[in-house]
Amino acid sequence: MKYIAKTYDAPAVIAHEKELVSCHLDETSLSGSNDLHPSYSGADLYNLVRDMATFPALKGQLFEDQGGICCYCGMKLDYPFDPQYRVEHVLPKEFHRELVGEYKNLLLSCRATKEECDARNAAPRKKRKDFLHCDEKKGSSEITYSPLDPECETVFVYKQDGSICGVNQSAINDIETLGLDCDYLVRRRKEALEVLFDGDELLPEDSLRDFKEKVMTRDNDNRLAEFCFVISNVIGQILS
Repeated sequence: MKYIAKTYDAPAVIAHEKELVSCHLDETSLSGSNDLHPSYSGADLYNLVRDMATFPALKGQLFEDQGGICCYCGMKLDYPFDPQYRVEHVLPKEFHRELVGEYKNLLLSCRATKEECDARNAAPRKKRKDFLHCDEKKGSSEITYSPLDPECETVFVYKQDGSICGVNQSAINDIETLGLDCDYLVRRRKEALEVLFDGDELLPEDSLRDFKEKVMTRDNDNRLAEFCFVISNVIGQILS
């Protein structure tokens, strides 16, 4: 994972928060005794939030915050023209309905690509759940380390073969909850890490140092490279 810093002073965020208040869908309204939607579930409330005029721009801000990559696995998000993304509630809306529209609890997670869907559908029925990852796998579960926690960058370790491990049991549990060790992501990470090799040989240390800095730098469109934090993590281990 990569820590995602929120941009609370962004115009899209300010406008969205004002509309939340006016619609009585903000955290204070939904937490108080004057809740105008007491019978609404988190899912019901989210349907109202999705219809708000400011919500499309808020999703655009989430995309900018994340540099165009999935908050959990780091795959590139196709937004907004071919929406391979899901709006993710870090604290699930099923149990935290008061946060259903709050920017501070929202991120963008990947949605299965056509390639993934085809592979999943071709697999035996009992194995199809093994293709799920990120928000689609997480569902209404809660995790210990999220991209909103700076510590998330230190508790997950990536290997040159594309595998992932956690430094403690909580991180290991989060990997399972998010499906970050599924075969598809392992293969995609391994492919991304091929840039560190010249044939069968690792690039020289100087080249790796330069690449480590470059891969975490946003491009002219403010986008991050796919799996950038995975590549940076592996280079860091090699150089140490």
